[in-house]
Amino acid sequence: MVVKAPDVPEIVAAVRRAVEAGIPVVTLVTDLPTSGRAAYAGADNRSAGETAAYLVGQCLSGTGARVLATLSSNRFRGEEEREIGFRRVLRAHFPDIGITEVSEGHGTDMATGSLVAAAIASDPEINAVYSIGGGNRAVISAFEAAGRPIRVFVAHDLDADNRALLADRRITYVLHHDLRTDARSAFRAIMSRLPLQGRSTAAALSAVEIITPYNMPAVG
Repeated sequence: MVVKAPDVPEIVAAVRRAVEAGIPVVTLVTDLPTSGRAAYAGADNRSAGETAAYLVGQCLSGTGARVLATLSSNRFRGEEEREIGFRRVLRAHFPDIGITEVSEGHGTDMATGSLVAAAIASDPEINAVYSIGGGNRAVISAFEAAGRPIRVFVAHDLDADNRALLADRRITYVLHHDLRTDARSAFRAIMSRLPLQGRSTAAALSAVEIITPYNMPAVG
């Protein structure tokens, strides 16, 4: 099985039962490290968060800025790891930049937009975004409705919305890793654990790329 799921006790227990029944399980994009899964296939999420902090810090250091970090849910370990890395680098190297977090919008426009609108209404210092969990059109719309400029916006993944927003310069950077590479890595890890397939191998972490309007890879 290849699983992308929140790190909650019910899911962990179900994966552990599958493993105990002899079914190879690989987690994709977000990990379940205590489940007994065979491997994790995806990006190094903590490093991705650290990279986001570096980009934000280079843009905003010394300005006393405040960044809005948006998560779809605190239950996804991958998003949590991104936030941990982001906070660590800002705290260590850019201590004048503050962070406000919103979560549980589940990547949907309506819920995410409402959370963002409430956050920026309560804090006039927020002027940057690190979007960990998506819903980026709604995030931008909330800032526009409030008449608030975004000085730097770092997002994840080159989906159709982010491609368009990046091309229109409404997002500053996209941190991207190739999901097809992750899928291949996941299936290699599964096949290595089936009978007669030889020695087991761990899935390799995929590299995180910094994408701008000028180096956006072609679709396909």
